[in-house]
Amino acid sequence: MTQDNSLCLSAHDELYIIDLDKVLYLEADDHYTDVHYASGTHFLVPFGLVKIEARLAEMPDARLHILRLGRKYIVNIRRIFRINTIKELLYLATDDDNSVSLHISKPVLRSLIELIKSADT
Repeated sequence: MTQDNSLCLSAHDELYIIDLDKVLYLEADDHYTDVHYASGTHFLVPFGLVKIEARLAEMPDARLHILRLGRKYIVNIRRIFRINTIKELLYLATDDDNSVSLHISKPVLRSLIELIKSADT
């Protein structure tokens, strides 16, 4: 039995369990996805971002804090602490008080800013 906020993906004779509360971001890597946890742990799963996004859409609670950004990333928006559209960078806070920056296009970042602003009001 897994937690309610875990994404279970099975392939062949393997099961991958992604704890969505620990996710910092997911990054497309061809037909695979590199899962990055806020703790610094990361691992590769043999599923494309499209398949993972479809499975996330089936989880109503995940849609509240896990969001697809552009073609390459799915991020945990609870970890965002800065968005810089000029430099095209999104900054995410890690568990060890460091940060990770992701290069994301200006239009996507502007849409994200509007989404966050509208959710805040």
